[in-house]
Amino acid sequence: MRTEIFEADPFSGARSKPLATIDTDYRFEKNDEFTLETGGQSLRLRVTHVRVRIRGNDISREITALKV
Repeated sequence: MRTEIFEADPFSGARSKPLATIDTDYRFEKNDEFTLETGGQSLRLRVTHVRVRIRGNDISREITALKV
């Protein structure tokens, strides 16, 4: 499933800048913690919101995650 990961604003919790787009079947849930490694940098994140979008036969999701 196409998964877009966004950074959460630390004060409002609203989604902020995009961090990555991946294709995975992993089931993300609120409070899951994961490490995103890109460009030689490591960013530890905690899931705050998962939104699934269904358009016809296409399914995708948006993950909003807060830096830990």
